[in-house]
Amino acid sequence: MTRRVTLGPLMRRIGLGPMTRRAAPGPLARRAVAVLLLVVAVGIPAAAAIEASLDYVEGITQLTGGCFIQAIRLQAEPAEGTAYPEIEGAALYGVLTLADGRHAVFLEQTDVDIVLRVDIDGTGSFVPAPWEGLSSAGWTASVPFTLTYDGLEPSPYRAFLMWNPQIPTVLTYCRDTFREGTVRLGARDVRIAVLDEDTDGRYDLLEGGALLIDADGDGELLASSDSHERFALAEPFNIDGTTYRVDEVAADGAWIRLTESDVSVAPKPPLLAGFPAPDFEGVGLSDEAIWLSAFRGSIVVLDFWASWCGPCVAEMPTFRHLHDAYADRGVVVLGVNLDRSEDAFLGAVDEFEIESPQIYDGADGPLSTLYRIEGIPTTYLIDRDGLIHARDLRGQDLIDAVDGLLNPSDAAADGLPDGEPGSGEPAVGEGG
Repeated sequence: MTRRVTLGPLMRRIGLGPMTRRAAPGPLARRAVAVLLLVVAVGIPAAAAIEASLDYVEGITQLTGGCFIQAIRLQAEPAEGTAYPEIEGAALYGVLTLADGRHAVFLEQTDVDIVLRVDIDGTGSFVPAPWEGLSSAGWTASVPFTLTYDGLEPSPYRAFLMWNPQIPTVLTYCRDTFREGTVRLGARDVRIAVLDEDTDGRYDLLEGGALLIDADGDGELLASSDSHERFALAEPFNIDGTTYRVDEVAADGAWIRLTESDVSVAPKPPLLAGFPAPDFEGVGLSDEAIWLSAFRGSIVVLDFWASWCGPCVAEMPTFRHLHDAYADRGVVVLGVNLDRSEDAFLGAVDEFEIESPQIYDGADGPLSTLYRIEGIPTTYLIDRDGLIHARDLRGQDLIDAVDGLLNPSDAAADGLPDGEPGSGEPAVGEGG
């Protein structure tokens, strides 16, 4: 809101009196008018920027094992304009662009090995990058680069380089570093980290990075894709009731600047065992309103599914068993369907003879957004107090966990987990 300022009374208060056409204002009056007009134009001052320095940290796997893998093509001939050392055997050549520099690479085939050599600082001096292990992406090396930025000092940057002999003309890569610091938000200091998600060596392109925030104050950063502590750099976030946004990050990641946002967003609820399951309202098969909180006092198996999802269909017998065998003991199987059309959903309900409560949410509905669903089936086991007990359990593991909540003394005697997330088969993406 802009504060309204009347110039006349303020002019009189500083002794300038009214201005007329016949009396030109002197220098003091002109300065006073300029200041007052500035107040009128600006109004209430904007929120002050919040700045924090960020330290360089190597070893991204201490935060996350996930990565948006990038790739370059390798060729049998050196790229034009790039100087490579002479070798006797066969080789594959390529160029990595990181930050504002180019880093040539080549794979040299020797009598006993494939050697990766990298121009780590962009000066044309190649060093060998030893392979550290074999993963699903192929042979992996963690390479320490020195990156250049216009107007800034060179900065370190480590990245994984991966080569798969089954796809020999492609070299993939992913960041192995991040920036970390502490920022004052409201009444507390909050640990944060900035990730270069697109592995371009730059942190200043907000759409290409991620921000981790210790939102719950436990001293840890949860970096999973559905975490309540993970945000896109361009995404506003709520901490302790105040919404903030990232205004700018240094190209080399050395600092970050934030301000309070004029757009309010709700906090992301934690989706971890021991936290309350986020409440919601949906519409059931008979057009009745269904609130998750209405099942408080019951054990709820909350299942996000779709008819096109093979693993979802494979779990149907488990949910049918839970509904048939445990409904009279206070167990509710509540399905949330993510099919692309309601007709497909209703057809699946008939085909699989589903009798448990169901809500149609659609492909990008509010319930899947609330629970940050990125793959299905996703299943939450919720206890009688409305707390998440476990997630993503399948088959007999899910049945055993329900039995454990119904018979806690037996579960304790059998050594079953109490309140720990389950780890079932990986979910499939929502794209089908």
